[in-house]
Amino acid sequence: MKISLIFPKPPEQGTFCGTVREAEEYSEEKINFYGFPPMGILYLATYLSENNYDVSIFDQFARGASLDRTLNWIKREDPDILGFSTITTAGTGITSSEIARRVKEEINPNVKILFGNYHATFNDTRILNKYPFIDACIRGEGENTLLEIAEKTEKNRGFEDIRGLTYRDNGKIIRNDDRPLIESIDILPFPNRKFLGKVEYKSEVEGLDISLGNFTTAASSRGCAFQCTFCSSSMFWHKWRPRSPKNIVEELSLLESQGYQNLYWIDDNFTISKKRLMELSYLVRKEKIELNWMAEGRITQSSRDLLTAMKHMGCRIISYGIESGSQRILDWYKKNVTLNQVYDALKNSRKVGMDVVLGNFIIGAPIETREEIIETFKLSVKLDIDFPQFHILGIIPGNWIWDQMVQEKRINPDECWEVGTAVLPIPLSEVMAGIRDAHRKLMQRPRYISRQIYKTLKSKYRLKAFLYNIKHVDRWDIWNRWKPFWG
Repeated sequence: MKISLIFPKPPEQGTFCGTVREAEEYSEEKINFYGFPPMGILYLATYLSENNYDVSIFDQFARGASLDRTLNWIKREDPDILGFSTITTAGTGITSSEIARRVKEEINPNVKILFGNYHATFNDTRILNKYPFIDACIRGEGENTLLEIAEKTEKNRGFEDIRGLTYRDNGKIIRNDDRPLIESIDILPFPNRKFLGKVEYKSEVEGLDISLGNFTTAASSRGCAFQCTFCSSSMFWHKWRPRSPKNIVEELSLLESQGYQNLYWIDDNFTISKKRLMELSYLVRKEKIELNWMAEGRITQSSRDLLTAMKHMGCRIISYGIESGSQRILDWYKKNVTLNQVYDALKNSRKVGMDVVLGNFIIGAPIETREEIIETFKLSVKLDIDFPQFHILGIIPGNWIWDQMVQEKRINPDECWEVGTAVLPIPLSEVMAGIRDAHRKLMQRPRYISRQIYKTLKSKYRLKAFLYNIKHVDRWDIWNRWKPFWG
């Protein structure tokens, strides 16, 4: 029994940020890719492998592979089950559907084709209704569901008893009961990153390489304890489940022994439990693990002692979800955060000497006004952060805002369920101009420039990152990227 899993690239991919050599034949040449390893299908592949199944992974996005090249890989693998990890905002359900159609028509009409991840969870019946060549959608956590599918397929049995699955049976779409979550995710094997082949993943912030050596990602938990209206995590995972500090340290020790030096925690909220992080910090220092890492933190979980513990165990970059300069919008997002708490969190981060502090902002709440967007831009320049990152709000199946707008008949779900939508109160061109203007104002401030120089000279990590980028990136490319902010 062979199972092959694909992490697809978005449709009509434009400028590719990795370095690949496109070829008809699959190449084992090393590929540099500025993006994250697909941790979801890595967990699935490792779990199946531990249960004695033959598994392979193709990261189409990282490899920049064309449709034909991807089909050639599938033909060589000749799987009995072919699974796709699909994400609505990236539109990868569309890419996956085209690959699936070609596979059924040209390679093997009997292969079982599955969709999983967020897109499949919240659009399962829509997908099966539109695409008759897709056999099933896995909803939510996939390890045990996919294992049962493999076992049933191997025995030539039906899918009627598999929880967490929506499937096609003789032309009829059947939606089985939800699957209970794995109670303790410590039981899951550590993801075997060797499945990804010779893709060298890298991390960057605004064009600057911050990976500084071998880079990967890891998850110390699943889910989130909060209910932000723009996020689908609470609907997908339902609750927060942490790994134990001991289990995490075991994986960190393994990663360090494999030569990894830099890590990004992909947790929806890394800082939920202060007690867990304090214990983790103690164990990391006890085992003398030296990894540089980045995580997303929550404004209300940023006490000075917690941030100090994080820094002592390797945290170099912390990214806060600030979201808006308007308290009304923050309340509408159900962030349970005040603007005063934002200032407190950033003050604590500065006091403990965090190397890099990023602030994330969202533009495009359906109730947002032009004045509130301007407030957000002004706040991003005023705050003591190293760089603001702006995002257009994606309204997709699975978040509360989607459900609300469908109920109010402000969007037609039949028209935009595959990629989501955005509802901006002002033209996109005006939003982009506002973002550029905010960046320009920030980076032209003498105080900001002097502070960045001071922090870089004081931080070994920042200085190393600066020298690394000067050495490895063409200076004119850097200049051309950043000169609009000074011009």
